[in-house]
Amino acid sequence: NVSHYIIITVLICLSAFLLMRVMSRLCLLSYHARSSQMFASSPWLPVRNGLPRQDAEDVDFQTPDGAALKGSYFACPEDKRCGAIIYCHEFNGSRWGISDQADSLLASGFDVFSFDMRNHGESRFTHEAVPTPWVTKNDLADVRAAIDYVTERNKDVANFKIGLFGISKGATVAACVAGIDSRVSSVVLDSPAPEGRLFERNCWTTLTKVRRRWGTVFSRKYAFLLVKALLFTIACPFLMLITAWWRWILGFWCGCRFVSTRLLVRLARQPVFIIHGNQDDYCRVDQIHAFCYRMHPRPSVWVVSDSKHGKTAECAGK
Repeated sequence: NVSHYIIITVLICLSAFLLMRVMSRLCLLSYHARSSQMFASSPWLPVRNGLPRQDAEDVDFQTPDGAALKGSYFACPEDKRCGAIIYCHEFNGSRWGISDQADSLLASGFDVFSFDMRNHGESRFTHEAVPTPWVTKNDLADVRAAIDYVTERNKDVANFKIGLFGISKGATVAACVAGIDSRVSSVVLDSPAPEGRLFERNCWTTLTKVRRRWGTVFSRKYAFLLVKALLFTIACPFLMLITAWWRWILGFWCGCRFVSTRLLVRLARQPVFIIHGNQDDYCRVDQIHAFCYRMHPRPSVWVVSDSKHGKTAECAGK
């Protein structure tokens, strides 16, 4: 009977639809729990808030999507002005992180504009988007809005140039903005945090460190690392697809859209100077060199001795 086949087909389709919906909801809730636990708990990067300064002009400006941001503008004497430096703070930081370096930049003839990105410092908090350690389109929009403000403020100044100075996640955001905004003339990155952790190289480096203790190479710990490194090499194309799916899931629950930093960084053609500490716990020096390998022209790298994450500029000053 044809009607029976139609009913059975409809029931099968409904069952399959309900099953897929339940599985997708379970998957989304699982990643929602992980993302909430990751971003709602204590940040994995240190909080570094400088002291507020009274010699800066308070600035209020907006992004194209309507986010209200708070900034501070340090103006150097007119006879010394040669450009402006926009400060991009780190994850969970604030615009006052530039307080210690502002005087030296002003003495060199640069205006300094620092601002709080959305959901940071005194900028408006929005529940729609959760701050994340990874670069999003909101971060790019915030920095480009700051560039718009500085450009409009100094539109009557001839040959006025704009540079970006970023720390940690702010450094990665600055490198991405340089790839899509030609108004940026130069970039200084302090302890950038490349999102590709180069897991394979980490495993091989760990194995190499114990090459003199051959007995431990065959232990369970290092054999497990070796297997993971080999599987990572074989499954790299599939992991790229899985990572894209994870990023979409996290972006869905965090109310934002993540960007591919690797693609944007490759587009940067401005001079780039990178400062990195050899005691950085979050990103090793060889990962920074691999990060530079993607950029053309190649950035200049200064490795500061006995310096940790986000502290290279301070150690270099000392």
